[in-house]
Amino acid sequence: MADEVEDVFMDSLQLQLSEVEMLQSMFPNEEEFRLEDPGVLVDVQEFISRRSKVLPSRISFFLTVESEAKQRDDESRSLKNGAFIFEMYCSLPHDYPNEKPELYVRSPQSINREIQKKLNQELKDFLSTLDPGELCIVPAIQWLQENSLNYAEMCSKQCNNTVESYHSVKDDGQFVRMWMYMHHIYSKTKRKIILDWSSDYNLTGFSLPGKPGVVCIEGDEANVEEYYSKLRRLNWKKITCRHRQLGESNLSIDVQRVFKGFKELAFDVHGTREGHMDMGQFFQYLQKHHLSEVFPILFGVEGK
Repeated sequence: MADEVEDVFMDSLQLQLSEVEMLQSMFPNEEEFRLEDPGVLVDVQEFISRRSKVLPSRISFFLTVESEAKQRDDESRSLKNGAFIFEMYCSLPHDYPNEKPELYVRSPQSINREIQKKLNQELKDFLSTLDPGELCIVPAIQWLQENSLNYAEMCSKQCNNTVESYHSVKDDGQFVRMWMYMHHIYSKTKRKIILDWSSDYNLTGFSLPGKPGVVCIEGDEANVEEYYSKLRRLNWKKITCRHRQLGESNLSIDVQRVFKGFKELAFDVHGTREGHMDMGQFFQYLQKHHLSEVFPILFGVEGK
């Protein structure tokens, strides 16, 4: 039975590699297509060829989709000529395309929060219309290109009236818990930013400094994605989203939070620069919060 499950993943991962190769040919520039962790493709190939028995991390990447905005003369404010840019984050479950991908779209052009929420919900609704087992990324890109002008115009009308603040918007969207893995977290400045921004976006969770570094944030999906988008722009040797846990849509965000507030963890350390936290104690911390299943996803080994 285990071999059958492994074979299913083999077929799915092979399709994912083929799709990524196609996307790389469609978006040849690094600013258009960027793997979150370039090394993951090697890990997937090693797993498919059975040279490795360790299930690789998810393939995740960013796509920049540009739409030429045409002038429209109507009763509302017209949209200026020029390009409107959207960034699409894609994370492929191991069983994709049998399982739907996780997609999230944002715009660096200060798109209105409510419009962004509407865009992502309608994209999710579109994905649900695709047949099981169908590759989704290219259809999602085409849908975004076909519909982006409408969202750009909505943004032009509303964003000129007011600038929304995350502090004044209720957390009434989809709950998400995101797990980030860094090569290391040493800088006092970055450690302070991680803490401060969690408050700015009403996120709970923790950060684990040292080598490697881990950050877990939970809260409204839009806040989580914006936090991660800002954080990864800092100068890191390596930063990846290792796992995203989606909550129940019929439950409030606060009910689904595991953590109260956001804090920096400190366990017994060893090595230079206080670089290596005691992973055994960290595993026990995850167990205490009923999240121990994430440990092998983060580090590729079972916790003890």
